[in-house]
Amino acid sequence: MEFSFNGLFKNLKSLVNAKRSFLGVDIGSSTVKIVQIRKEEERAILETYGEIALGPYGNMKIGQSVKLPVDTMAQVIKDVMKEANAKANAARVSIPLKSSFVKMINLPINQEKNIADIVTLEARRHIPVPISEVTLDWWVLPTPEKEDKKKQEKASVEVLLVAIHNDVIAEYKNIMATAGLSASGFEIETFSLIRSGIGRGSQTIAILDIGATTSKMIIVDFGVLKSSILISKGSQDLTMALSQSLGVDFSKAEEVKREIGLSDLPEHQEISSVIEPVLDYIFHEAAIFLRDFQNKYGRTAGKLIISGGGSLLNGLSAYAVKKLTIEVERSDPFSKTEHPAFLSGVLKGVGTNFSVATGLALGEM
Repeated sequence: MEFSFNGLFKNLKSLVNAKRSFLGVDIGSSTVKIVQIRKEEERAILETYGEIALGPYGNMKIGQSVKLPVDTMAQVIKDVMKEANAKANAARVSIPLKSSFVKMINLPINQEKNIADIVTLEARRHIPVPISEVTLDWWVLPTPEKEDKKKQEKASVEVLLVAIHNDVIAEYKNIMATAGLSASGFEIETFSLIRSGIGRGSQTIAILDIGATTSKMIIVDFGVLKSSILISKGSQDLTMALSQSLGVDFSKAEEVKREIGLSDLPEHQEISSVIEPVLDYIFHEAAIFLRDFQNKYGRTAGKLIISGGGSLLNGLSAYAVKKLTIEVERSDPFSKTEHPAFLSGVLKGVGTNFSVATGLALGEM
């Protein structure tokens, strides 16, 4: 079996206390990533992390997306935990944005009614399946002082509505149980990204997470998710474009993408010319999303944080600055954990790929 594993903690002896060690499990379309953190008082200590490609388990190449049956997916989780020497037996698990429903709604305030009843009734208008088939949650969002008076005049509040289909939760519970783990909680991946990528008190910040088959973009306003969008292209589309253009197989195209990326050297211009149309689509959608937010709220995102495996593309940050004219930085989720100083450089380099898994584990702190 061929693995893609970032097990840089394999040679580090971690002091694992299962009762206080928390595992984040990010089940993506092309990889499974785990991060294990130990809590000591208010400190989050990174114990181990790992990543494994799903492709080989489904007779596909590393980097390709694949849908695996429950038993096989459970084996993947067992394998990556073994390689990473992860010992925690309870885990928080990510739910893909595409498998959930997240929407901001405005609700009128009526003192004669309970707001929970209003939300439940309103949810029926927005969620495309019967309410009985989903697990529903919601939050009344705090309003910045500048907007407070306007909201009071309109007698309305903004509510973040979240729903996950019960079948999706049941499937993930089954996977974790088969892997011998208990699921301590489930979380839509966007909330994990916020926890690992943004500090408290941050104002308006956008996060672009480039996955294998899709890209997710969210806008966080004063620490609260305000808006989200799913973009139907990801890093796998870049590899497939290179494969077709260069006449090479997927594995070779993946290698070219990782080694060259958006290099500005003259001899690499052919590669860039193949990659850029896919990126143009992603960033065109991102630009529209940012503009719509500005039109609606009168504020602009002051920074873009890029995360996910696709964000490791050489030259992507400079490309994003050019396309969006915004400050851009890569996610550094491991900066929120304690770890040996000599590993800081390595962790900063690979950390962006573990943003969701780290956010999940931090959620148990």
